[in-house]
Amino acid sequence: MTHRELSELFDKLVKDQCSEEEADLILELLADESNAGLFRSLITQQLQQPGADQTGDLANPSLNKTLALKLEHILQTPAPKEPVFRRLVRTIRPRYAAAAVLLLLSAGLYLLTEIKAPVPPAPIPPVTQPIAAGSDKAILTLSDGRQINLDKIANGDIATQSNAVVKKTANGVLVYDMATKTNAPGLPAALPGFNTITTPRGGQYQVVLPDGSKVWLNAASSLKFPTQFDPQQRQVELTGEGYFEIATITHQPFVVTSNGQKIEVLGTMFNVNAYKEEAFVKTTLLNGKIRVNALSGEQQIPSRTLLPGQQSELSGSDLKISEGNTEAALAWKNGKFQFEHEDIQVVMRKIARWYNVEVEYHGNMKGKIFSGIIPRYEDVQEVLKMLQLTGNASFTLKDRTVEVS
Repeated sequence: MTHRELSELFDKLVKDQCSEEEADLILELLADESNAGLFRSLITQQLQQPGADQTGDLANPSLNKTLALKLEHILQTPAPKEPVFRRLVRTIRPRYAAAAVLLLLSAGLYLLTEIKAPVPPAPIPPVTQPIAAGSDKAILTLSDGRQINLDKIANGDIATQSNAVVKKTANGVLVYDMATKTNAPGLPAALPGFNTITTPRGGQYQVVLPDGSKVWLNAASSLKFPTQFDPQQRQVELTGEGYFEIATITHQPFVVTSNGQKIEVLGTMFNVNAYKEEAFVKTTLLNGKIRVNALSGEQQIPSRTLLPGQQSELSGSDLKISEGNTEAALAWKNGKFQFEHEDIQVVMRKIARWYNVEVEYHGNMKGKIFSGIIPRYEDVQEVLKMLQLTGNASFTLKDRTVEVS
């Protein structure tokens, strides 16, 4: 559907001229996140019309009755995996259901909170200097201790390590190219050293290891790896969070150690969340097979094998396996925040790492639980606005500190 066609359909909605088929189409378009920007633009235009309700709820006599009735029927029909926006609208008065869906979805909000009747919160005061989202940036520490700022250095060959040429590609990926031999003919191979790539808060980066395996690092994370893998075993050390796509090499297992955990791999795709400030080390398997071992804790426990779609949670020596949510595990890599019944402090740690902000809490945070999906906007204020729309918490931004109450 073209922008013009969508604009005409939206205009019919506002004027209460939609047919039942057109109302169905609007619901279908609203459920597609890719249309969020278009709907936001159309609603902004509508609110700028003379006499429009500047509070932004579009609650006026011309509100489309067919769509409102359809939404009310949908909201009263239970479904085990209903879209999040339907559950959110249950907290809004039926009269404003259609307007709420339009406003929230057009702003990119897919958020469910554990509350019954949210009170419209006060707007977040604007700040002089916007706080931008994270970006591709990291520091590469070479085996001799030299450090290279990857977001500052030009693309191309940036170093030689053992038998690999280290390159930064045009799309900002760090690659260890073993195809280019750095030794002169007849000379022995260079001894392997260890490199470490470290992302700051507000940073992320992708690296292609000497064996061809790919690793995406989230904010405040690091990966230590040899510049040339041992023929018997490939081993790396992770802190923070990383997503791995391991190159399959027969009889050369891949091992990831992280925060009291060891993962043994043959060829697979998985995500590891091993931030020390979190209660669990979470490993989510997308494809292949991995074996998870606990390296710490008072009690030694047998290793556990994960199958695709499963997730392990490790705390000390307590290792649990369950069905995982692969979409939630990879939300950060796909440019989103996805909260799965998480309390406000877990939510804010994710935000703090990505936007490099500090967080202060005022009052009782117990019971402030969030589930849902929010895009990782360019400005932290946009994310805070989406969270505040739930009425479950209020936010004040002072310099680079977010105050939560």
